[in-house]
Amino acid sequence: MKNRMKKIFLIIFTIILIIIIGIVVSINVFKENKITLDMQKLALDLINQSIFEDDLSEIDRDSIVKKYNFPNDKIKNIISYMGSGATAEEILLLEVFNREDTGEILNIIKEKLEERKQDFQNYLPKEVFKLENYYLKSVNNYIILCISNDEKQAEKIINKYI
Repeated sequence: MKNRMKKIFLIIFTIILIIIIGIVVSINVFKENKITLDMQKLALDLINQSIFEDDLSEIDRDSIVKKYNFPNDKIKNIISYMGSGATAEEILLLEVFNREDTGEILNIIKEKLEERKQDFQNYLPKEVFKLENYYLKSVNNYIILCISNDEKQAEKIINKYI
């Protein structure tokens, strides 16, 4: 009788544990997929702060894909603003089709930032600071890059959206 009760208890405990694990996993998957980023609103919010010394202008998708050499078929949406060239300042917001591609895209961005850092060291050395202290993050299918005078302030603004 005791042995049978132990088996029943073990079976019930196992079932309850599986249900709890299933609920926790489902909640986490739901939370991860919940973020929808209004990229244009975020970009304009960043621009309207005092974290840039340059006037940023919107850059079209084709120019950004070419500049970074992005695989166009993996990018769903791009919003980009850049300075005049006299600064390294930039906002780059990307949405990829598949979350699995964010690592590849992040690596492409980091390589390009290293190239730009080398270029600015000879051209405008004071801009290198910005290229060493930028904000870059991926959240779900989104990648956010902000190169500004104030990485911490940019992060505060971005965190309101993610």
